[in-house]
Amino acid sequence: MRAVRHKGSTPSRIVVRGVNWVGDTIMSLPAARAIRKMFPAAHIVFWIPAYLEPLLRLTKIPDEIIVFEKKDGGAIKRPLLMKGRLGQGHFDMAVLFQNAFESAFTAWISKIKLRVGYPTDLRGSFLNIKTPMIPSILSGHQVFYYLEIAKHLDSYFRLGRFQYLGKPDCSIKLPAVEIKKARKLLLDEGADLKGRLVCLCPGSVNSDVKRWPAEYYSRLADLLIEELDARIVFLGAPQERDMLDGIIRQMKRGHAFNLAAKSDMVMSLGIMSQSSLVISNDTGSAHLAVAAGVRSLTIFGPTVAGATAPFGPLALIIEGKAECAPCNDHNCRDKGHTCMRSLTPEVVAQKASEIMALPPSV
Repeated sequence: MRAVRHKGSTPSRIVVRGVNWVGDTIMSLPAARAIRKMFPAAHIVFWIPAYLEPLLRLTKIPDEIIVFEKKDGGAIKRPLLMKGRLGQGHFDMAVLFQNAFESAFTAWISKIKLRVGYPTDLRGSFLNIKTPMIPSILSGHQVFYYLEIAKHLDSYFRLGRFQYLGKPDCSIKLPAVEIKKARKLLLDEGADLKGRLVCLCPGSVNSDVKRWPAEYYSRLADLLIEELDARIVFLGAPQERDMLDGIIRQMKRGHAFNLAAKSDMVMSLGIMSQSSLVISNDTGSAHLAVAAGVRSLTIFGPTVAGATAPFGPLALIIEGKAECAPCNDHNCRDKGHTCMRSLTPEVVAQKASEIMALPPSV
């Protein structure tokens, strides 16, 4: 489908509706950077959930950020609340990364002249720049799903800039002050930064079924200490602190650090940046490792390690096997959780050893 081309001036005030999850936000960074470079003179504002603001500020992509809280209401109340805030911005274009009816409806009632996105979820009538949903987008990685929106805008406004933007980059360059804070926390906890530091992320806030067994993480930590002389740091959400304490209590060797209640998202990025490897379930932590620019190993079982896997040259995956996998269910119908238990701690430890033996440039 050929784009209808714009004949007027390019937008000078752009609002980008970001996505709602950590992993999706990191996968959308290449598209966000593309829009920033394609419209260098524009004032670009991001519209995102409040908890993602510190992460997005690190990217230095937006000029300004508008946030909302979950308590701001649901799909009926929230658009009415956002209408006034978006109206104050006098935006001439809204770019909708979030693929939801609510975001398109909100941009429409806010009277933003140009509204850009995929015409899915019954929202096509609220969009006037519709990104075609071509087959290669449906079958490719989600990074390119977001990039296609930027590519379509490049064609629509006849910019001719998209092809010169380079390879997709999901990393975030941390300021030196944030790295210094992370190192201080590790040292204060008693971590030896001279050896190999490995971050383990056993949680999964939005889906228990994605979790590799807790006792497997305990055994993995022991193996990494025994075989690689690794220093083990456990990271997770504050509500996962007790779970991580339980994993550490089951360990038989060495010492590990539980930083779930002591490190926010930015601090976790800093800690990961000091590590040799991050091992994580299929959750936001796996994508944070990509953003931190370090090697990562993501454990997959019930979910498809395809379109939403961590994206980057240092991101590797390992998949469990079962007749019912991948199921993408939120509740495991196989009470034995075979797909995850098929990956033993010994198998994951061996893969970790192979990864850390690779030369730095790989």
